[in-house]
Amino acid sequence: MASLASLGAGETNGSHRGFAIGCVSLGLRRSLFRGIRVIAIIGAGPAGISLAAALDAVGVPYEVFEKEQIGHTWRAAPADLRVLSPWWTDVLHPRAMFKGNPFRKPLAGEYLDHLLATAGTLRGKVHQSCAVTALQRVDGGWMLQATHGAAGPFAAVVLATGYFSMPRQPDPAIPTDGSVRVLHASAIRDYAELDALRDGARPVVVVGRRVTAGQLMLELSARDIPCAISVRSPLEYRRHGLLADAREVCYFFWETLEAWLKPGLRRPSFPVMEGGRTRELVQTGRVKVMPRIRKIERGELFLEDGSRLPAAAVLHATGYQADLRLLTDGVRLDEYGVPLHSNFEISGMSGIHLLGFDNLYDHRSRYLRGIRADARRLASKLVEDSRLSK
Repeated sequence: MASLASLGAGETNGSHRGFAIGCVSLGLRRSLFRGIRVIAIIGAGPAGISLAAALDAVGVPYEVFEKEQIGHTWRAAPADLRVLSPWWTDVLHPRAMFKGNPFRKPLAGEYLDHLLATAGTLRGKVHQSCAVTALQRVDGGWMLQATHGAAGPFAAVVLATGYFSMPRQPDPAIPTDGSVRVLHASAIRDYAELDALRDGARPVVVVGRRVTAGQLMLELSARDIPCAISVRSPLEYRRHGLLADAREVCYFFWETLEAWLKPGLRRPSFPVMEGGRTRELVQTGRVKVMPRIRKIERGELFLEDGSRLPAAAVLHATGYQADLRLLTDGVRLDEYGVPLHSNFEISGMSGIHLLGFDNLYDHRSRYLRGIRADARRLASKLVEDSRLSK
């Protein structure tokens, strides 16, 4: 894309807008900021870009480090994948709310364009193709060890690394002799790739019971590829139809009001499978529901109930886990699989913050509709921390 063209010097800041390609000249020249405390943001997805925009608004300098390209997850998503919540709740800046129907659920490509447009307005440096490999505490802040050298020191570090680079595999793992192809849903970049899994009457077995599992069921069915689903507990569906659609429109207004009335409300946040066509496929028997897979041998799935099933492939729609690889193994996690924290800051790791993870502030925190508000909250905290340190 033209907006991602190399700028020659490898990084940008302040006077012109663009994106750093590669990791050139990583060492932070503190004299540029004359004592102003600089923030490091790791990850250039919606959380990282939203925080950068919020820091621009309050005049706090920062650098963003992205191991791939800006919006890498959105680039990798199937083009016809839709966001689960309406546009007006998802945009990173309110000015974009009324660009088109605010109640539509945008395609992944449209949201990527929005993310890149927002990134194009940033004043801070954005380093792409630059993986941070370690964090090191030093006097006065944190140093980053990256693929092309050291950067810092930074007053604070924000992990906006999200979930989608860490696909979750079944636990316990399913033993296999390799006779059946097994892959995670994250490996599907285009739903047309599902055609390669076709093997006569043998079904492609989807492991999982939430939104992604339902999407895969629909896509396989649309291609007349036999499909089955393996679950550990009964399937649940969202309501479907005109009344359900109207209720959903109202829900997001209510959720916004509820968040204002009950700040910091935490609760399980995973959505269930879409109803409608997915439910029909199961209820009519076109998609068979099976118990857990114990092992895979000689082209067959050995199921928990003792039965066997020849299969074309196994697709894990088992979700994702928080990408916390930069943290030490001793970090304690809460009930949502996120490091123990207070006001976005990891307990026992002063200066290391989280953004875009489950239930950080409330039940919306891992989703687009919660990230924008959390970014503003975190930016305000970082400003206050900077004042207290002076």
